Amino acid sequence: MTTAEAAYRDNLSSRYLNLAAGRAVADLVDGMRGDRSPVRVLELGAGIGGTTDDVTAALSGLPVEYHFTDVSTFFLEAAKARFADYPWMRYGLVDMNADLAKQPRYDIVIAANVLHNAFDIGVTLGQLHDLLNPGGAVVIIETCHAHCEQLTSVHFLMSPGQDQPHAGLTDVRAGTDRIFLTEQEWREQLVAAGLHPELVLPEGDHPVALLDQRVFIGVRGRGE
Repeated sequence: MTTAEAAYRDNLSSRYLNLAAGRAVADLVDGMRGDRSPVRVLELGAGIGGTTDDVTAALSGLPVEYHFTDVSTFFLEAAKARFADYPWMRYGLVDMNADLAKQPRYDIVIAANVLHNAFDIGVTLGQLHDLLNPGGAVVIIETCHAHCEQLTSVHFLMSPGQDQPHAGLTDVRAGTDRIFLTEQEWREQLVAAGLHPELVLPEGDHPVALLDQRVFIGVRGRGE
């Protein structure tokens, strides 16, 4: 757990990204609260709750129902203790590669450092689009370039389960050995799925941009 916290929470890039994601989610909730209350939030692959920490802090006093999910009961049990002071949080098992079509509608979906594990990015983003209520949004944190330390901590450790395909065999990564999409590929895939990339952080001249990690906010049109 300590190693995971160092990778996904306790470093300069993660602190910036998680704070930015928290602020983005709070702004989205504040903008939606007038016509939907509570605003329903789903976090996929929440893991150690590194992003959840900053999102829940930013949501203080706002009308939300927050569904913290992961593929492991280990993380769910830890989260129940960690976020016990938030009565509007609930917990459950959700596998984005198998369960998205079965989920109820949400207003916001958060996916921090998890979507690169999708078997097919295009399919998963399309399912997220359909999962969102009109005017809803996805808030995504993703690495856009594989650095050596990430090849060890992420790529090699995310081997597919028995009888499961490798991520990326049928999407934009097909024919390569990449696990991560570039920033431009993320923008294009969001658009193709009907999710307008309304904001991407950090901007190119920000010092943290050199670390090749981004927050993407993609919005489903209200008229759909």
